[in-house]
Amino acid sequence: MMKFTNSKQVIDKIEVKKRNGMQLLSLKAFMEEVGNPHKQLKCIHVAGTNGKGSTVNAMNHVLMEAGYRVGTFTSPYLESHHDRIRINDRFIEDQAIVDYANTYYEKWVEYDLSMFEIDMFIAAQYFVDHKVDLAIFEVGMGGDRDATNIIMPMISVITNIGLDHMEFLGNTYREIAQKKAGIIKPGVPLVTMERREACLEVFAKTCESMHSQMIVCLDPTDVFVDTELHFTYNEVAFVQQTLAYYQAKNSSLAIEALWQLRKNNHVNFTDEQLHQGIYKAIWKGRFEQISEKPRVIIDGAHNVEGMKALVDSCRNYDNIRVLFSALADKPYGQMIDLLKEISDDVTVCEFDFPRAAKAEIIAAGKDVNIIKDYRKAIHQLMDDDHILLVCGSLYFIADVRDMFMKKGESTLS
Repeated sequence: MMKFTNSKQVIDKIEVKKRNGMQLLSLKAFMEEVGNPHKQLKCIHVAGTNGKGSTVNAMNHVLMEAGYRVGTFTSPYLESHHDRIRINDRFIEDQAIVDYANTYYEKWVEYDLSMFEIDMFIAAQYFVDHKVDLAIFEVGMGGDRDATNIIMPMISVITNIGLDHMEFLGNTYREIAQKKAGIIKPGVPLVTMERREACLEVFAKTCESMHSQMIVCLDPTDVFVDTELHFTYNEVAFVQQTLAYYQAKNSSLAIEALWQLRKNNHVNFTDEQLHQGIYKAIWKGRFEQISEKPRVIIDGAHNVEGMKALVDSCRNYDNIRVLFSALADKPYGQMIDLLKEISDDVTVCEFDFPRAAKAEIIAAGKDVNIIKDYRKAIHQLMDDDHILLVCGSLYFIADVRDMFMKKGESTLS
């Protein structure tokens, strides 16, 4: 029997385990054998194309402010594999990962579980073992066949529908909405910020068949940024420590979901706790300033809808330079076109990831500069006269963020 001595050994073993095509049958059978830890949790389920992590983070901070012990399961990771699984924003410990692997690894192999399924189990078991009050699970991709879709939540949340992961989810908004509607459960309310009629029709039809209430959020109003984000949701004013306009929608969705949970007596919090939690909800890697002088902002926008939201948040800034890279299966041409709306100075680069696109391919037919090494590009592009915006892939900005953290160039504590 294999014995692990550190978490890197475990992660190296499980990160190569891909989807097994069993449509959750293996995971459900495994979870049944080990006692279905996920069924012991009070859960919130969050799906959608963009804004899932930010919405989870906003709810998490409000609930923590109200005194709850909250587990969160999100992806992909930004700092380390450990940050997918947290309790009250603290990453799972190395030893916990090692202990779970030494106890269950042979079963993971026997059931041919994928990395994401293994992570889902570890999260559920870890949350049970540490007696969380609530657990928030972010869908990895899609909804109906996602490993998180074994839970029975108190509320389901779908942020929005965009054209991403189309090789798995479908080629139209309606097809993708049908996949994501798979998280809607019998009698469990759905809250969404989606606006497209085709998608809302899919949600409404699914909710009707499940006898579930559907709540479509209002748009936030009076949205502006000075040194912080200000917005009003349902006639209540909020302030948040971010410069990203798009977070007004994500936080409004979180607020509506929390209000629904409180109305249904699942949680309790004061209005002051709600305001304080929203104010403190900073989600790393999303319009995050990682250097003040020179000013550098990173953002994980990695599809067309996400890039539109990012570009809208940048329109009030002058002298922006952009450093962009992307995965090979993303619509990088369309994303570059959007970025050219806020800057004529766009540079494309490469980063070390198996699915990363080559700089020449990203740049083909576009009026952009090429500096292949992102480290050289950053040092050449940074100066006190410009804002450097680094974006295009969460995996890319994770590398950039790590570089700044290691070099002590960040303004973060």
